[in-house]
Amino acid sequence: MPAPIEETGAATAAGRLYVMGGFNAAGVSLASVYVFDGNTWAAGPPLPLAVDHPSAATLDDHVYVAGGHSYGRDSARLFRLDSDHWTELASMHFARGGHGLVAAQGRLYAIGGNNSRGNVGPLEAYDPGSNTWSVLTALPAARNHVSGFVANGAACVAGGRSPTTGRVDCFDPASGAWSRLPDLPLPTSGGGATSFVSGDVVMTGGQDASETGIVDQLVFYSQGGAWTGSEKMMSPRHGFELATFEGRAWACGGGSAPGLHPVATCTSVGDGPAASLNN
Repeated sequence: MPAPIEETGAATAAGRLYVMGGFNAAGVSLASVYVFDGNTWAAGPPLPLAVDHPSAATLDDHVYVAGGHSYGRDSARLFRLDSDHWTELASMHFARGGHGLVAAQGRLYAIGGNNSRGNVGPLEAYDPGSNTWSVLTALPAARNHVSGFVANGAACVAGGRSPTTGRVDCFDPASGAWSRLPDLPLPTSGGGATSFVSGDVVMTGGQDASETGIVDQLVFYSQGGAWTGSEKMMSPRHGFELATFEGRAWACGGGSAPGLHPVATCTSVGDGPAASLNN
């Protein structure tokens, strides 16, 4: 990547990968947007607000960025990238960072995270048609630094803290109910997760239960199965979001050690438990 960053948001749209916001090595909240077209990186339109710990998602081929912390202040703001500029939309009811923003069945779901008052339990759903957020049933185990993804049409979050857990919770928009998937093999927080076109899910990276080490697990989930995988993350990191681009899950930026240790490393993994990370 053009610069080392961690605690970013990431999403893909219109054939490009976007990595947004985050921290630099000095702990400064960033408004930077980096865009990868498969060959080179370029600067994109800066975010309207410098944020670390935001979460990003793609809905109807548009990139959305929600929440985060801006120089220590919590944000509830939502932005959508419209070609060469960002449009501010309705704010969430609850400011939060370290959450998951997941696009499922035509809506965005903001799950988990924390703010200055503690962990945020309520789930919120954004309807792009009405530009409104609705508060739904709370996450069964409130936590932050979760990793969001879609599984069988449900909006899910894996891992998180505090305490650090391997728990995986999924919200089904059709039934309005929560359910659980099998726990991750290792508890982790601040890692990345995403789903492939096949429906398989990959989860990797993060910090361990003591928050003093980096988790190198690389595991896959297929519907009705368990988390499996014998490979390890090539460059173990925390503080990044995985995004699917050109058929692979990309981990760009992140921290190579607990605290502020941002890197410019970008690696990707293909679909399947036998896949390994490659630059």
